[in-house]
Amino acid sequence: MMRIDALRLRTLLAGNPLANRIEIAEETPSTNLLAKELARKGAPGGTLVIAEKQTAGRGRRGRTWESEEGTSLCMSILIRPGFSPEKAPRITQAAALGMCRALRHFGADAKVKWPNDIHAKGKKLAGILSEFGMEGERLAYIVCGIGVNVGQREFRGEIRETAGSLLTETGAAPGREAVAARALSELAPLFSACAEDAAYERLLADYRKNCMTLGQPVRVIGTDTVLGGIAEDIDGEGRLLLRQTDGSLFTVHAGDVSIRSL
Repeated sequence: MMRIDALRLRTLLAGNPLANRIEIAEETPSTNLLAKELARKGAPGGTLVIAEKQTAGRGRRGRTWESEEGTSLCMSILIRPGFSPEKAPRITQAAALGMCRALRHFGADAKVKWPNDIHAKGKKLAGILSEFGMEGERLAYIVCGIGVNVGQREFRGEIRETAGSLLTETGAAPGREAVAARALSELAPLFSACAEDAAYERLLADYRKNCMTLGQPVRVIGTDTVLGGIAEDIDGEGRLLLRQTDGSLFTVHAGDVSIRSL
């Protein structure tokens, strides 16, 4: 098992505004939880949290994110945004696009599964969970958590048929330091673009081009309903537009549903 080389990581990330401060945890339940704790204690924007071992990683809608020690990259980025709370969800689209670009750099045929998963050849390689904290009506921080399967050879349980890694998809497992550095180099300009409407619209245009969900028949599973239709487009705030069988257009909010291909 190769451990994260802290010196190499800091060297590769030198000058990146998302890694002004780097915290490497030996073990933590969740890098997002640790990053939020640091945020509440006043940690600056650009604090990067990476864990050697994550014991209770989380995905959207309360799902767990399973990570294997030594082969998974588990990290969270603390952002101190200068924009309104309404724009906070933009970070998720930015992160998904950035991770898609980063994993392609290492040879994976990566695509975004709306809103926040990265797949290659039908296998999930990475997931994203963004959370935010408020101070009164002000958006105090955003924590963007990212999990990447880097060197796993096999998976167990219910994800056995659906999960993949850079190793299984490309035949090679780069160092986790290199994956983190490439990811943050892609993410830094995209996160900055979220603050400005015209720049975010350009980001969304590229997100659409790289989204495997668009044009596909899907099933939208909500708390009380299940809807079927064609994933037609993504609107100006990153919401999925579902064309239902009766011809009507339904707007899908990322936090409310699970998307399944038909």
